[in-house]
Amino acid sequence: MKPVKLGILGCGIAAKDLHWPALKQLKDKFEIVMVCNHTVEKAKEFAQMAGNVPYVTDYKEVLANPQIEAVSILLPIHLNYEVTKEALDAGKHVIVEKPIAANMKEAEAMLGFEEKYKTIMTVAENFRYDPLNIKIKELLDSGSIGTPYSAFWDCFDLLETSNKYAKTQWRIKHQYPGGFITDGGVHNMAVFRDLFGEIDSGKAITKSINPELGEIDSMSFLFNTSQNVSCVFNYYFSSMGHQERKLKILGTQGTMVVEGKNITIKKVNSPDYVETVQSEGGYKEEFENFYGAIRNGEKVKSTFLEAYKDLKALLDALEAAENL
Repeated sequence: MKPVKLGILGCGIAAKDLHWPALKQLKDKFEIVMVCNHTVEKAKEFAQMAGNVPYVTDYKEVLANPQIEAVSILLPIHLNYEVTKEALDAGKHVIVEKPIAANMKEAEAMLGFEEKYKTIMTVAENFRYDPLNIKIKELLDSGSIGTPYSAFWDCFDLLETSNKYAKTQWRIKHQYPGGFITDGGVHNMAVFRDLFGEIDSGKAITKSINPELGEIDSMSFLFNTSQNVSCVFNYYFSSMGHQERKLKILGTQGTMVVEGKNITIKKVNSPDYVETVQSEGGYKEEFENFYGAIRNGEKVKSTFLEAYKDLKALLDALEAAENL
């Protein structure tokens, strides 16, 4: 089948570091026709990277291009609703970066898009496509640790102000609640939900350790899920001297520990079972699903509804923290 003619809206970090490496591997499925960024320098740089394609500084020119079938929206989060709607009005298929919207009002409005428009739409929630997370679910569903009853996900990072993400003005002066906590935390909410069901209730504590990182940079979220799993999600961006990313899942017959690309099953009086998963983060897989939905009518895995629920879980946590 012929490649999908794709337009790129936004040529920043996500486009260059995350999406382009995936799209390079999928040249039989996607042809980048035009790219856009509001600054000429970034637009030109990415256009050259993508094979010297045309570039513009007004995204409306991309939407008006009759050649372009689909657009990848990688813009500041507060623009997701407006630009997604315009793209769908223009008859384009849409893959939009997470979180789905800047607030629940806009996210709710986007839920109606799937009924209103006949084009394909998906949210680029790569964690939902990541082979590592898919393998975790397969092992849990196979009963590898019995019935899961608790999970602890510790993410202790140090996001220094020299970091390229921390230097992005729309992330620091964010027009959406939670700043980096929301921007990154929806990934984890997607995995928690995929593994353990809907997030029923919870309490959270938030802090601002480094005001230069925006509104808040630290959160502990304790919650229950519809599958009766109690979870603790620790998400810290100003952890001095210690960095760690580890998911621990307690089951009635064993414990699963996930760190890096390694999944370890620990049981009493048994040697550890370790499986290393080959994963590049799920970016290639999300675009393969997008292509399959457009060309073959495949079911979209990361729907607007799923992304809405991911965002709601995170924003509910932030609201719970405010009400403590």
